[in-house]
Amino acid sequence: MRNRFRNQLSKLGDLSVLRGGFQVLILRVCGVIFLFGITLFLTNFYPAEEVGAYEFTRSALFLIGGFTILGTDQSILFFSGRFSKKEQLGALFKVYFKMVLLLLAGAIVLLILAWNISDSVYKSVFNDETSGTLILKAAACLFFYAITLLNTEFFRGFALHPKSELYRGIFKQLPFGIGLLILFLLREQHYVVEVFLLSYFVLAIISSIEVFFQYKKRVQRKNQDLEIPIKSVLKATLPIAISALGFYLLISIDVFFLKRYTDFETLAYYGTSIKIIFLISTVVNTISSFIAVKIANLYAVDKQKLQALVKNGVRVIVILTTVLSVFLMLFSKSILQVFGAAYEQANSALLILITGHFLSTLCGITQVYLNMTKKQVVLQYILIFAVLLNALLNFLLIPKYGMEGAAIASALSVIFWNLLAALWVYKKDNIKIFLH
Repeated sequence: MRNRFRNQLSKLGDLSVLRGGFQVLILRVCGVIFLFGITLFLTNFYPAEEVGAYEFTRSALFLIGGFTILGTDQSILFFSGRFSKKEQLGALFKVYFKMVLLLLAGAIVLLILAWNISDSVYKSVFNDETSGTLILKAAACLFFYAITLLNTEFFRGFALHPKSELYRGIFKQLPFGIGLLILFLLREQHYVVEVFLLSYFVLAIISSIEVFFQYKKRVQRKNQDLEIPIKSVLKATLPIAISALGFYLLISIDVFFLKRYTDFETLAYYGTSIKIIFLISTVVNTISSFIAVKIANLYAVDKQKLQALVKNGVRVIVILTTVLSVFLMLFSKSILQVFGAAYEQANSALLILITGHFLSTLCGITQVYLNMTKKQVVLQYILIFAVLLNALLNFLLIPKYGMEGAAIASALSVIFWNLLAALWVYKKDNIKIFLH
């Protein structure tokens, strides 16, 4: 088994690149472990309703943040490749500053919209008065959240992958973790949401200072003549933004439906199971991003080598996720009990989620393949169908089955869109991106 796994890895590329990929994987896993540590502290020392309010705010920030970010966090990588030469870095930073202005404008517009929605509308949608207040607080933090994500990807554009991963994982959680500890010592646990949102303010400031130092270090004043129109920036970001919104909706809809029909305590239990599932997606995303550039290069020149690359990449993913999924299923109750005895209520939902996300990995590296082969529009349509299916299933299942209904809706949706994408790629390109 070990030799077979090594053989699959060796077929993915140069060993030095492999080491770089696994360094990123290790840092990303460390970030996930750090998140688990904070979640353990939160669930064991804070009331479940406060944890649920945090999970709701987190989902709201992800969703409306998707509208604010407008795909800038991903498209900055495109511009980083386009302006990679030393004499072109001035143009890259001009693109960055235009993106910052776009983020600020989007955040202000969404804050105004959220502010002008009446309390009665929030109450009718979520069946309480608290959810509207939480959404407004999240809207007030949008700009700092968006800047943090943009800066994190900007570091990747300069090949500062370890720094990017640290901001994506450990650094992102550290201010929140410190804030939770201070609240606990002061016995002020009801400020969890405020500390969570404030952590993005801290991260935005610190990461922006680092970007400024990169600017001072890299940009030569005499080479800042090239101007990139904001229209060109929007042209690059909007297609990515639509796909990103689809993903944000897929990971948020169940939380909002669950809140409407249940309560914040149920959200706390369900949100914890979602974090556990994040381990599976971490493996998939890391290996996929590792071979993404090779997919783009081989697609235009050698379909046979592309098929071999994808085949071996999927096998590595399936081997890793099989081991992880079996472990999570065998010890699901014990894992949940670590977060608190009451969190065992999410065991059935967790098992459903594990099954759904594992089965989706058998469909292969769908998202990365479609993005790297200029099929973003196809991905957008597939995600639209998946979001509609997810919303319908949540509407039908959550009122009757609660957490289990949300888990079924999520599992079926993720299997649906990955399977549909894999079949479409096979029909269109005659490439098997699924396990075979």
